[in-house]
Amino acid sequence: MDTLTIGLDNGGGKKPDVYDYIENPGDKMLTEMLRELIDNVELCRSGIGSRRRALFLVGGSGTGKSTALKHHFRLMPEFQPRVNEYGEEVRPLLSLEAPKPCGTKDFAVAILDAIGVPSKARQTEAELYATVKTQFRERGIIYLHVDEAQHLRRHSSSQAILDVQDRIKSLMQIADWPLHMIFSGVPDLADLLKGGDGQVKNRSLIMRFVPLSLPNNRADVQRVLTDIVETRCGLVLPDELLTDDFLGRLCWANSGSFGEIVTAVQGACFLAMSKGKDTVDRRAFAFNYSRTSGCLPNDNIYTAARWSEIDPANSVADLWTPAKKGSK
Repeated sequence: MDTLTIGLDNGGGKKPDVYDYIENPGDKMLTEMLRELIDNVELCRSGIGSRRRALFLVGGSGTGKSTALKHHFRLMPEFQPRVNEYGEEVRPLLSLEAPKPCGTKDFAVAILDAIGVPSKARQTEAELYATVKTQFRERGIIYLHVDEAQHLRRHSSSQAILDVQDRIKSLMQIADWPLHMIFSGVPDLADLLKGGDGQVKNRSLIMRFVPLSLPNNRADVQRVLTDIVETRCGLVLPDELLTDDFLGRLCWANSGSFGEIVTAVQGACFLAMSKGKDTVDRRAFAFNYSRTSGCLPNDNIYTAARWSEIDPANSVADLWTPAKKGSK
């Protein structure tokens, strides 16, 4: 089943899709930062652009970085394919996932692979990057998005990080070509911004995708819950699930990760519907959590009395093999 469309009629004759994009708390800031990159492209073409040609999106797994980027890429026309004056299709955005491991030469090969240009094993790193720059110009690629970009941090040594920074800087300084870069990844990605006399940090915009928590993000967590349960799935949302206690459990069980919270609510709804119910309740969340976390019954965050003392990262800690003395 590729697509699942369920829910109530929204007044326009179209049922809302449970997989439609759900607004992320960071969307407004992300829109502004992407717009700043877009505007800077035109300024660079005029010779007055800022040297800040990179955007770093840093946040834990499941916080919604990649999903938010894909959504905004679809919305903003500057990232969409177009036909040039010669009738050729031009794709201004190249998006790829950094391989693991990913040294500076691996990075160049990955870019060429994503473009569809073969590389030769005997090519030097300098030759590969020269080809990359030529391909960007010839194909009209203005934006390069690298997901899982923490893989570029192959080694934590200062020299290894400096080597990556040098390559990033060189791509942002292609002669007569305003390439702008977007990096998304987990917090380790931030290592690419340190040292090197700020050669990358001083050329970048930086946005954090921080975990949600109560009471600060109560409205965001409740919005996700009501949007999916009531609007998209057409189910009844009992008052119990709108209490601070339950919203806190929902947030805590998913480590505050926006994407994981969305997935948990969707899963509870699917479970309720599969059983022919018109209401989603706490039991659906508790059942799914027990299966995905592997926790003991007393450690189920949705049912435990002292749930805030439970670390979801340790849900299967009782099964771990004890470390031997002297082992690292």
